[in-house]
Amino acid sequence: MIHFTIAIIFGLVLSMGSLVSSAHAMIVTELELTGGSVNSSGRFNHVLDRLLGQDGTVSIGQYQAIGEIVPSVTKHKQTFSLFTSGLNGAQAPFATIDGFSISVDLSSLFFGVSRGDSLQVWNIGGLAGGVFNPETSEFFLSWDHHSDMHKRAGHGTFFLKGKAEVAPIPIPASLVLYASGMFGLGSWAWWRRRAA
Repeated sequence: MIHFTIAIIFGLVLSMGSLVSSAHAMIVTELELTGGSVNSSGRFNHVLDRLLGQDGTVSIGQYQAIGEIVPSVTKHKQTFSLFTSGLNGAQAPFATIDGFSISVDLSSLFFGVSRGDSLQVWNIGGLAGGVFNPETSEFFLSWDHHSDMHKRAGHGTFFLKGKAEVAPIPIPASLVLYASGMFGLGSWAWWRRRAA
């Protein structure tokens, strides 16, 4: 019976250890962009390079209007912009980190060209994957996109780098209280049986 009680106590200690390690899991709240580029043969290759090369921010879990990700670029009376939208039914950007890898759903990323009252938009997003450095929070992402704007932006491979803003996943207080209570009861039972 004493061995059984010791096994229960040992199991509780291990489960509390796994709770502590799960507290170090991270969720991504935003991506701070420090640069990027596109490898494309399309007409807008240079302006896309310029847009992606700017510092900016991708908000996770929400759409962003024109000019909110990076500043728009104006050239020859045309304004070029990036934004996220559910126009194609895609969810707002979503990111996950697993060790040294990062995955970001950028399916809602659009490229827009406006002149006067006219605005043309193309979806340039996709499922991006890359590497993540847990010590510095730096990431490097890439994704391929085959667009319907062949002559203007073409098929391309997109690249982004920057820092991921992460937050620890909180452990519910009731779970910690329950685990510590079970550990206390197990310890008390073990000492009681040992004394007897």
